Amino acid sequence: MQSDPIDRALALLPIRRTFRDSHREIEVAFLLRTADWRPLKANWWHGKEVCIIGADLNGNFFLCHCDGSVRYWDHDTRDDAILAPSVKEFVARLSE
Repeated sequence: MQSDPIDRALALLPIRRTFRDSHREIEVAFLLRTADWRPLKANWWHGKEVCIIGADLNGNFFLCHCDGSVRYWDHDTRDDAILAPSVKEFVARLSE
């Protein structure tokens, strides 16, 4: 049985805590175990169903969207951006 990508990322988070892609570099403060994900109900979120799966050092959220993508919610701009097409790809982009 294949282990959960988030569980693997949690084990490595003290070492691999920086999300990098061609547009940005984000320091991860924490991730939640998949078993702890719950649909987000907040007055500032007006999109399709998402779950908070973690946050950065500035309190912005990493969201797992119902389409499987991982998005980044920036509280200052009040906008979300797709970081990765899947949780597996998001976790693969975490590095030292």
